Amino acid sequence: MVKKGKMASRYRIRRNKRSRRLKKQKGGWLRVWGLRVGKGVLSFATLASVAFCGFTLYRYFEHSGQLNIGEVKIMGCINVLESDLLDMAKVDFRSNLLDLDLQEVSRRLTQHPWVEKAKVRRDFSGKALIIEVQERVPRALILLDELYLVDRNGEIFKKAEMKEKLDFPILTGLSLPEWKQRNPEAIELIQQALELLNFLEGRKIFSPRQVSEIHLSKKNGLTLYTLDGGIPIRLGMGEYEDKLNRLEKVLPDLRNKLKNVEYLALDYPKKVVVKMKDKGLEKFQRS
Repeated sequence: MVKKGKMASRYRIRRNKRSRRLKKQKGGWLRVWGLRVGKGVLSFATLASVAFCGFTLYRYFEHSGQLNIGEVKIMGCINVLESDLLDMAKVDFRSNLLDLDLQEVSRRLTQHPWVEKAKVRRDFSGKALIIEVQERVPRALILLDELYLVDRNGEIFKKAEMKEKLDFPILTGLSLPEWKQRNPEAIELIQQALELLNFLEGRKIFSPRQVSEIHLSKKNGLTLYTLDGGIPIRLGMGEYEDKLNRLEKVLPDLRNKLKNVEYLALDYPKKVVVKMKDKGLEKFQRS
């Protein structure tokens, strides 16, 4: 009986210890959980307060008139009038800077044929709307039904007008329907012509200023016509740098004979073929 009493006593002691340990663990877990919940509530309350203050300030500036547009600054205009862009932007000076849809204003401005890109931003310190435009850079004229301007990306962006600078080579050989239908071969020929003009830039013997026309042919590629005498120079497609190097080696020898030249052909490998009027062919080997 004594042994049984001792065993029951030890059992009760162990059970009490386990019960106290469980209570401590439960209390610790509850404290941790309470701290986490408290921090979450505090963070949420802080964010809510900041959001409320921001919204209140936004509503105040929106209706107080303190951020109404006071000025529109337009930068980057060369060929386009600032007054035209201001009309296209459709900005109401009574409107608030915060209410402006900058992307929509930019979209309206790029409807102007000369405007390639338009960046619009707010200047809160000066209560101004800042518009920065990037105009298209014309590289050539193209003859379709009328003369049009072609930019450096090969985009035909507007009809040419007499008041504009028209000192560019003229691209010929394509039709208006081919361009409107975005014919792949026609688009590629325009890109090839622009590539050729890029290779001509900076050359001392033969430069873009000496080119009056570039004829585009799906069958024969590109043919240059010189400004002086309108002499055809057949280039075909591709390898323009090498072909122009060959051309510049023979041109000095032909300066006094150009009026007797019918055409030059560089669409042969490693040589220049010169057709003289009534005198047959002359071949210049590349050195």
